[in-house]
Amino acid sequence: MQQEPCFVFYPFVSAFGGIERLIVDLACFLNGRGQDLTLIAFQNAVDFAQYGAKGLEIQTLPCHRSLRSEVSALRSFARQHEIRSHQILAMELRGAIYAGMALPAGYSLHIADPPSLLPSDLTKYSFSLARNYPERKIDCSLATRGRGQFIHWLTRRGIRKAGHAITMTQRNVEELYAAYGVEFAKVPPGVRIPDVVAKKPQSNGQIRFLSVCRLEPSKRIDAIIRSFADLVKDSQADAHGRMTLRIVGEGSQDQTLKDLAKDCGIESLVEFAGLVSDADLENAYAESDIFVMPAKQGYGLPGLESLARGLQLIVHRESGVTEFLTNTPQVQIIDNFDSSLTDAMQQAARMAKQSPGTRPSVPTSDEWASRIVQLSGW
Repeated sequence: MQQEPCFVFYPFVSAFGGIERLIVDLACFLNGRGQDLTLIAFQNAVDFAQYGAKGLEIQTLPCHRSLRSEVSALRSFARQHEIRSHQILAMELRGAIYAGMALPAGYSLHIADPPSLLPSDLTKYSFSLARNYPERKIDCSLATRGRGQFIHWLTRRGIRKAGHAITMTQRNVEELYAAYGVEFAKVPPGVRIPDVVAKKPQSNGQIRFLSVCRLEPSKRIDAIIRSFADLVKDSQADAHGRMTLRIVGEGSQDQTLKDLAKDCGIESLVEFAGLVSDADLENAYAESDIFVMPAKQGYGLPGLESLARGLQLIVHRESGVTEFLTNTPQVQIIDNFDSSLTDAMQQAARMAKQSPGTRPSVPTSDEWASRIVQLSGW
């Protein structure tokens, strides 16, 4: 019996990040079962094949950049290809808005980032969510609240039409229920586990820090650079040995961060690697001892990748992965971006000299994809 095609709807794909990685994981899992996955988008700027996607077809819908045109394009595509709602997994809050307007009820919905994690999301200012986000009452115009209320109505409609609603952490489950009155299933994403951890090359006494992310203000790479600079100065007295910092990724803060490293006098110790291939990323993990991820974020897949490859991890308490990493010896959880981060990096540097990296148990990408497929009825 021929299996029905599967579709992921993610309206705007601007760069490769956490959601895009989940789409790749889902495509690879389905491909292993002999099924192909189609990504439906209004805009796509990512070459998914570059990131190892197998059996993933990209369908960019022709439309103008307007709500009416985009909704019409999605509705027409679904009708033309006789796609039933249960075949579609919509992604994120914006995906919920469009799905709710264009598709019959019964699609699945995955939300990684609730309103609290989206700085530009206006629904936090809506009248309906005033109690949920009381800090948003300050300096907000009536027009902004009205617009936020309209977007909230559309979002809530899209979420409530979903046959299955899925998110990544218990914190998200609670926030989304409070905002929309819908129970979400918690399915923590995982990572690809290498069969063998690559043997780390000799470091000649160096302590090698690594961070992998988009170079955007929310990722707080500036805090890493400042703490690293403090650590380098202290290491001259504490005899930790020479330290290096590698930053993998690209984004709007690229030059700003390079200038900061220069101003701190550590530019010779900081490598900005830019966007790298999967193979080069594996090499970066293999050549590092400590992974630093201080951002407040919905989850934090790179942190799990680093643990699976034998690195220590420094992570912010408000990163979603901390829900199941609290008692992991290789993990240090910080509460702020300044002294707490510097202290954690200093302690990790000491630990790196004492013992080789080990691999704690972390969720796998296949476990996540299998559960998503099960919930979606694929």
